[in-house]
Amino acid sequence: MEKNSKIINLIKTLIIIAVATVIVLGLSKILLLKSEDGINQFQAFYRQPENSIDVIFSGSSKVYCDIATGVLWEKYGIAAFDLGGAEAPSWVSYYQLKEALKTQKPKVICYEVSVAAMYDMLVQRDNWATDNSYGMKWNSNRIDLLRADSEEESFYERLNPFNIMHGRYNDLSENDFTNVRDSANYKGFDPRDRTRQYERPNNDGITGYTPCTEKEDEYIRKLIRLAKDEGIEIILFASPYVVTDREQEIINYVGTIAQEEGADFIDFNRRYDDFGMDFSAHMADSGHMNYEGNYRFTDYFGSILKENFDIPDRRGDNRYISWDWDAAIQNYERNASRIMDSENADDVAMLAANGYIIFGVNNGKAVIIRDGQPVAEGYEGFRIPYSYGGDSFVFAEESEAGEHVLKLVINGVVYREDYENKIFVYDTVRHEYLRSIGF
Repeated sequence: MEKNSKIINLIKTLIIIAVATVIVLGLSKILLLKSEDGINQFQAFYRQPENSIDVIFSGSSKVYCDIATGVLWEKYGIAAFDLGGAEAPSWVSYYQLKEALKTQKPKVICYEVSVAAMYDMLVQRDNWATDNSYGMKWNSNRIDLLRADSEEESFYERLNPFNIMHGRYNDLSENDFTNVRDSANYKGFDPRDRTRQYERPNNDGITGYTPCTEKEDEYIRKLIRLAKDEGIEIILFASPYVVTDREQEIINYVGTIAQEEGADFIDFNRRYDDFGMDFSAHMADSGHMNYEGNYRFTDYFGSILKENFDIPDRRGDNRYISWDWDAAIQNYERNASRIMDSENADDVAMLAANGYIIFGVNNGKAVIIRDGQPVAEGYEGFRIPYSYGGDSFVFAEESEAGEHVLKLVINGVVYREDYENKIFVYDTVRHEYLRSIGF
């Protein structure tokens, strides 16, 4: 009897431990930061089919802001992934690539070198160290990355993710429970959709060299040798940006490292004219390109990859359907950005022909258009209820303080405009109100 009691107690203890483990693991997934500065990229990387990625782009935010994986796929059939991290130095990229090569054997690794020129750091700040490591699985690569990226006194604090997670209870949002980037369809691209105007750098005469830090030098060489030891081609490249004279000299120096180690090197700051780079129209900020810039740049980079390396065209292969989805999502998000930026109502209506609902009034007639087709209409004093995809709408003409107004109510949220020829645009894919515009 006593023996049976001990067995029952042991079983109860094991059940409690199992339940507690499930709860902790579930909470850690929810509390983990959802950052597209490195964490989401690695989470999605682990979801990629084994040995499916042909080109890995590694480095800083210039990788995931400037390399449009959807363009590489649609134009060239290149199955690429942007495995970057915010302000990631070479030692971070080195350990990230060591981890990546456990499950992937790409044809080419493309490493972006600008951080070595832009920063003299020996370790990263807490926020970027978190973004560049917490998406990785717990193993020696994550530990070694944090050790290389931390001062001795901060290493153990950074090593424990609950130091960050514990403070997030009050910051949780819907995205923490339904992270759309935690998917095989996400290939790491996180573009900037604003436009800032800059002077084109005048770097033609900058031919001298300024060494990067010894630590950058060491790990850039280790990174090159890692690829070569694995039999993988590697390109070091500098993405176009508003480069200073000193930074250009350091990039020149990194070019000599590549030459000494037998790696290819491309400084795209020397090739602006080759792909029509316009610093007054193609930059989101001084360090990153916007949609127009990164699409143009990626197309050019893709042509170089296809011309110089044996990279297969994977289009039409059922194993690569997730790249079809990635390209489709990027095209849709780019289209939404153009809708937001356009100042012409006709252009907005054309761009919103698929995947959107338009609520419009023209000369007193109200109409609701979904995916380019009218689905409801009304006239003076109209009040049109409508529902689609779980969303509820009421489009109405009302009188307020003696003035006629247009009112669109979406799931209880009210949007008002003066009564005139006007359209409202709603995104049915992301369930998001975008804007109104007069015509």
